[in-house]
Amino acid sequence: MPRRHSKALLILGWGLLWIGAATAQSPDPLAADPQHTHLELENQWVRVFQEHLGPHETMPMHQHPAPGAVIVFLTDRNNQLTYFDGTVKAFQNHAGDVIWSAPTIHKSENLTGAQFAALQIEPKPAAHPKPFPKETMDAVTVDPAHYQVVAENEWIRAIRLTVGPHEKLKMHKHPATGAVVISLTDQDMRQYHADGTSRESHYKAGTVRWAEPDAAHQDENISDKPFRLVRIELKQAQ
Repeated sequence: MPRRHSKALLILGWGLLWIGAATAQSPDPLAADPQHTHLELENQWVRVFQEHLGPHETMPMHQHPAPGAVIVFLTDRNNQLTYFDGTVKAFQNHAGDVIWSAPTIHKSENLTGAQFAALQIEPKPAAHPKPFPKETMDAVTVDPAHYQVVAENEWIRAIRLTVGPHEKLKMHKHPATGAVVISLTDQDMRQYHADGTSRESHYKAGTVRWAEPDAAHQDENISDKPFRLVRIELKQAQ
């Protein structure tokens, strides 16, 4: 084998060993910094935790595992991330933004004089992946004025709902899979069902809950204020 190829393979081998060692030594966020992380919910399909930093506070090196996570920002973000290889990057987002974040190892710093908070929604890999169930009454199809897809890949579909004061949505049905629902504002809604029954739901802004597949329904904002939520549908939670 030519010498240059042997040298390249040696460098690659050392690089892979370094990455493996960094991965093994980098703890889970909840173990690395319980002061700045809080578990919101966990089941066989997903783990959700909140990350929060005070003005100019930092988090030590930690690892976000595969396949990645949906991040829902509860406040604006102006953070600096330092990765295990020494790379440094700054990120800015607005409250209510929703993104998909790939697996990573980093430490972070809040660059502002304001509080920072975000939710990390981590889907758990399925042993036998299933196709996302189709739904003819899908909310994003029948009521696109209120429901928009903001992130989607093989693991999740994240949709945002925005409803004006006293607005009523169209009758719809969500795909037959479990979902994480996050209220971005206070929620005061009335839900109507096909059998003529109805029920009210009231949640505070920032509430995180698990939603099982449900029947067709129509929602009404019974508040004088606009309402917003994010629904992260776990494609394998069937």
